[in-house]
Amino acid sequence: MNKTIQSYLDKSASAAPLAVFRIGFGLMMLYSIIRFAAHGWINSFYITPQFHFSYYGFDWVKPLGSFTYLLFTICGIAAFFIAIGFKYRLSIILFFLSFTYIELMDKTTYLNHYYFISLLSFLMIFLPANRHFSIDYPKATDHTLKTPTIPQWSIDSIKLLLSIVYFYAGLAKINSDWLLKAMPLKIWLPSKYDLPFLGNLMQQEWVHYAFSWTGMLYDLLIPFLLIYKKRGSGHL
Repeated sequence: MNKTIQSYLDKSASAAPLAVFRIGFGLMMLYSIIRFAAHGWINSFYITPQFHFSYYGFDWVKPLGSFTYLLFTICGIAAFFIAIGFKYRLSIILFFLSFTYIELMDKTTYLNHYYFISLLSFLMIFLPANRHFSIDYPKATDHTLKTPTIPQWSIDSIKLLLSIVYFYAGLAKINSDWLLKAMPLKIWLPSKYDLPFLGNLMQQEWVHYAFSWTGMLYDLLIPFLLIYKKRGSGHL
Protein backbone atom coordinates (compact mmCIF):
# COMPACT_ATOMS: atom_id res chain seq x y z
CA MET A 1 0.00 0.00 0.00
CA ASN A 2 2.76 2.43 0.95
CA LYS A 3 4.63 1.63 -2.26
CA THR A 4 1.48 2.26 -4.29
CA ILE A 5 0.93 5.62 -2.63
CA GLN A 6 4.56 6.60 -3.02
CA SER A 7 4.54 5.51 -6.65
CA TYR A 8 1.53 7.73 -7.30
CA LEU A 9 3.08 10.69 -5.48
CA ASP A 10 6.22 10.31 -7.60
CA LYS A 11 4.27 10.54 -10.86
CA SER A 12 4.72 13.72 -12.86
CA ALA A 13 2.73 15.41 -15.60
CA SER A 14 3.05 18.36 -17.93
CA ALA A 15 2.66 21.71 -16.19
CA ALA A 16 0.74 23.16 -19.16
CA PRO A 17 -2.79 21.94 -18.22
CA LEU A 18 -2.61 23.43 -14.74
CA ALA A 19 -1.19 26.65 -16.15
CA VAL A 20 -4.07 26.95 -18.62
CA PHE A 21 -6.51 26.29 -15.78
CA ARG A 22 -4.83 29.02 -13.72
CA ILE A 23 -5.10 31.52 -16.56
CA GLY A 24 -8.76 30.71 -17.18
CA PHE A 25 -9.56 30.89 -13.48
CA GLY A 26 -7.86 34.25 -13.05
CA LEU A 27 -9.54 35.81 -16.08
CA MET A 28 -13.00 34.56 -15.11
CA MET A 29 -12.61 35.87 -11.58
CA LEU A 30 -11.39 39.23 -12.88
CA TYR A 31 -14.39 39.46 -15.19
CA SER A 32 -16.73 38.59 -12.31
CA ILE A 33 -15.29 41.33 -10.10
CA ILE A 34 -15.51 43.92 -12.89
CA ARG A 35 -19.08 42.86 -13.70
CA PHE A 36 -20.08 43.07 -10.03
CA ALA A 37 -18.71 46.60 -9.77
CA ALA A 38 -20.14 47.71 -13.14
CA HIS A 39 -23.66 46.76 -12.06
CA GLY A 40 -23.33 48.88 -8.92
CA TRP A 41 -23.78 45.85 -6.70
CA ILE A 42 -20.95 46.79 -4.34
CA ASN A 43 -22.91 49.83 -3.24
CA SER A 44 -26.41 48.32 -3.36
CA PHE A 45 -25.50 45.04 -1.65
CA TYR A 46 -22.88 46.05 0.89
CA ILE A 47 -22.74 49.81 1.47
CA THR A 48 -26.31 51.11 1.25
CA PRO A 49 -28.04 48.46 3.45
CA GLN A 50 -27.99 49.28 7.15
CA PHE A 51 -28.22 45.64 8.22
CA HIS A 52 -26.48 42.52 6.95
CA PHE A 53 -27.18 38.87 7.73
CA SER A 54 -24.00 37.35 9.10
CA TYR A 55 -22.97 33.71 9.04
CA TYR A 56 -22.84 31.89 12.36
CA GLY A 57 -19.41 32.40 13.87
CA PHE A 58 -18.55 35.19 11.43
CA ASP A 59 -20.41 38.10 12.99
CA TRP A 60 -17.13 40.02 12.91
CA VAL A 61 -17.05 39.96 9.10
CA LYS A 62 -18.77 43.18 8.05
CA PRO A 63 -18.71 45.50 5.02
CA LEU A 64 -15.95 48.09 5.32
CA GLY A 65 -17.92 51.15 4.26
CA SER A 66 -16.27 52.95 1.36
CA PHE A 67 -13.22 50.71 1.86
CA THR A 68 -15.34 47.86 0.50
CA TYR A 69 -14.40 49.18 -2.94
CA LEU A 70 -10.75 48.73 -1.99
CA LEU A 71 -11.48 45.15 -0.95
CA PHE A 72 -12.98 44.40 -4.37
CA THR A 73 -10.06 46.15 -6.05
CA ILE A 74 -7.56 43.97 -4.20
CA CYS A 75 -9.56 40.89 -5.18
CA GLY A 76 -9.63 41.95 -8.84
CA ILE A 77 -5.92 42.77 -8.98
CA ALA A 78 -5.10 39.45 -7.32
CA ALA A 79 -7.21 37.64 -9.93
CA PHE A 80 -5.34 39.42 -12.73
CA PHE A 81 -1.97 38.54 -11.19
CA ILE A 82 -3.10 34.92 -10.91
CA ALA A 83 -3.91 34.89 -14.62
CA ILE A 84 -0.53 36.25 -15.66
CA GLY A 85 1.33 34.25 -13.03
CA PHE A 86 2.87 37.21 -11.21
CA LYS A 87 3.76 36.59 -7.55
CA TYR A 88 1.37 33.68 -7.83
CA ARG A 89 1.54 32.38 -4.27
CA LEU A 90 0.91 35.78 -2.73
CA SER A 91 -1.77 36.57 -5.32
CA ILE A 92 -3.77 33.39 -4.78
CA ILE A 93 -3.61 33.85 -0.99
CA LEU A 94 -4.84 37.44 -1.31
CA PHE A 95 -7.58 36.34 -3.68
CA PHE A 96 -8.75 33.56 -1.36
CA LEU A 97 -8.83 35.87 1.66
CA SER A 98 -10.49 38.82 -0.08
CA PHE A 99 -13.02 36.76 -2.04
CA THR A 100 -13.99 34.69 1.00
CA TYR A 101 -14.31 37.83 3.12
CA ILE A 102 -16.63 39.32 0.49
CA GLU A 103 -18.82 36.22 0.53
CA LEU A 104 -18.97 36.14 4.33
CA MET A 105 -20.12 39.76 4.64
CA ASP A 106 -23.76 38.90 3.94
CA LYS A 107 -25.25 35.44 3.54
CA THR A 108 -28.15 36.75 1.45
CA THR A 109 -25.70 36.94 -1.47
CA TYR A 110 -24.75 33.27 -1.08
CA LEU A 111 -24.30 31.17 -4.20
CA ASN A 112 -22.96 27.63 -4.20
CA HIS A 113 -20.66 28.73 -7.04
CA TYR A 114 -19.04 31.28 -4.73
CA TYR A 115 -18.53 28.65 -2.05
CA PHE A 116 -16.87 26.45 -4.66
CA ILE A 117 -14.57 29.30 -5.72
CA SER A 118 -13.43 29.77 -2.13
CA LEU A 119 -12.67 26.05 -1.83
CA LEU A 120 -10.91 25.98 -5.20
CA SER A 121 -8.80 29.06 -4.52
CA PHE A 122 -7.78 27.61 -1.15
CA LEU A 123 -6.69 24.40 -2.87
CA MET A 124 -4.76 26.38 -5.49
CA ILE A 125 -2.62 27.93 -2.75
CA PHE A 126 -0.84 24.59 -2.47
CA LEU A 127 -0.56 23.84 -6.20
CA PRO A 128 2.43 24.74 -8.42
CA ALA A 129 0.21 26.52 -10.94
CA ASN A 130 2.93 29.04 -11.81
CA ARG A 131 5.37 26.49 -13.18
CA HIS A 132 4.50 27.34 -16.77
CA PHE A 133 3.07 30.23 -18.83
CA SER A 134 3.69 32.74 -16.06
CA ILE A 135 5.75 35.82 -15.32
CA ASP A 136 7.16 33.99 -12.31
CA TYR A 137 8.46 31.19 -14.52
CA PRO A 138 11.27 32.91 -16.48
CA LYS A 139 12.30 34.92 -13.42
CA ALA A 140 12.58 31.89 -11.19
CA THR A 141 15.97 31.28 -9.66
CA ASP A 142 14.99 27.95 -8.16
CA HIS A 143 15.85 25.29 -10.75
CA THR A 144 12.76 23.27 -9.79
CA LEU A 145 10.55 26.03 -11.18
CA LYS A 146 12.23 25.68 -14.56
CA THR A 147 11.10 22.10 -14.94
CA PRO A 148 7.95 21.99 -17.12
CA THR A 149 6.51 19.12 -15.10
CA ILE A 150 4.50 19.02 -11.91
CA PRO A 151 3.30 16.22 -9.61
CA GLN A 152 0.35 14.34 -11.09
CA TRP A 153 -1.61 14.76 -7.86
CA SER A 154 -1.70 18.54 -8.33
CA ILE A 155 -3.81 18.07 -11.45
CA ASP A 156 -5.83 15.19 -10.03
CA SER A 157 -6.77 17.23 -6.95
CA ILE A 158 -8.59 19.74 -9.13
CA LYS A 159 -10.18 16.92 -11.12
CA LEU A 160 -11.43 15.41 -7.88
CA LEU A 161 -12.92 18.68 -6.64
CA LEU A 162 -14.64 19.33 -9.98
CA SER A 163 -15.90 15.74 -10.13
CA ILE A 164 -17.50 15.98 -6.70
CA VAL A 165 -19.24 19.25 -7.55
CA TYR A 166 -20.56 18.15 -10.94
CA PHE A 167 -21.56 14.62 -9.94
CA TYR A 168 -23.61 15.75 -6.96
CA ALA A 169 -25.11 18.54 -9.07
CA GLY A 170 -26.20 15.86 -11.52
CA LEU A 171 -27.66 13.70 -8.76
CA ALA A 172 -29.58 16.70 -7.41
CA LYS A 173 -31.21 17.13 -10.84
CA ILE A 174 -32.64 13.61 -10.83
CA ASN A 175 -36.08 14.56 -9.55
CA SER A 176 -39.55 15.00 -11.00
CA ASP A 177 -39.48 18.80 -10.95
CA TRP A 178 -36.27 19.03 -12.98
CA LEU A 179 -36.82 16.16 -15.43
CA LEU A 180 -40.60 15.82 -15.76
CA LYS A 181 -41.66 19.44 -15.29
CA ALA A 182 -38.53 21.18 -16.60
CA MET A 183 -38.52 23.40 -13.54
CA PRO A 184 -37.08 25.92 -12.90
CA LEU A 185 -35.79 26.24 -16.49
CA LYS A 186 -39.38 26.62 -17.69
CA ILE A 187 -39.39 29.88 -15.69
CA TRP A 188 -35.82 31.02 -16.31
CA LEU A 189 -35.43 30.48 -20.05
CA PRO A 190 -38.52 32.41 -21.27
CA SER A 191 -37.13 35.50 -19.51
CA LYS A 192 -34.31 35.46 -22.08
CA TYR A 193 -36.69 36.55 -24.84
CA ASP A 194 -34.41 39.46 -25.76
CA LEU A 195 -31.43 37.28 -26.70
CA PRO A 196 -30.43 37.86 -30.34
CA PHE A 197 -31.43 34.92 -32.58
CA LEU A 198 -32.17 32.68 -29.56
CA GLY A 199 -34.93 34.67 -27.85
CA ASN A 200 -37.79 32.89 -29.63
CA LEU A 201 -36.17 29.52 -29.11
CA MET A 202 -36.08 30.10 -25.36
CA GLN A 203 -39.89 30.22 -25.38
CA GLN A 204 -40.26 26.68 -26.73
CA GLU A 205 -41.27 24.05 -24.17
CA TRP A 206 -39.20 21.32 -25.80
CA VAL A 207 -36.12 23.51 -25.32
CA HIS A 208 -36.83 23.69 -21.59
CA TYR A 209 -36.93 19.89 -21.37
CA ALA A 210 -33.87 19.52 -23.59
CA PHE A 211 -31.88 21.84 -21.35
CA SER A 212 -33.08 20.03 -18.23
CA TRP A 213 -32.13 16.55 -19.43
CA THR A 214 -28.86 17.51 -21.11
CA GLY A 215 -27.89 19.52 -18.03
CA MET A 216 -28.41 16.50 -15.80
CA LEU A 217 -26.53 14.16 -18.14
CA TYR A 218 -23.72 16.65 -18.63
CA ASP A 219 -23.16 17.04 -14.89
CA LEU A 220 -23.11 13.27 -14.33
CA LEU A 221 -20.68 12.68 -17.20
CA ILE A 222 -18.11 15.32 -16.21
CA PRO A 223 -16.28 13.09 -13.68
CA PHE A 224 -15.89 10.32 -16.26
CA LEU A 225 -14.73 12.77 -18.92
CA LEU A 226 -12.13 14.12 -16.50
CA ILE A 227 -10.91 10.63 -15.68
CA TYR A 228 -10.75 9.57 -19.33
CA LYS A 229 -7.37 10.31 -20.84
CA LYS A 230 -6.16 9.56 -24.33
CA ARG A 231 -2.99 7.56 -24.50
CA GLY A 232 -0.01 9.86 -24.29
CA SER A 233 -2.11 12.77 -23.06
CA GLY A 234 -1.60 14.55 -19.76
CA HIS A 235 -4.39 17.08 -20.01
CA LEU A 236 -6.45 18.35 -17.12
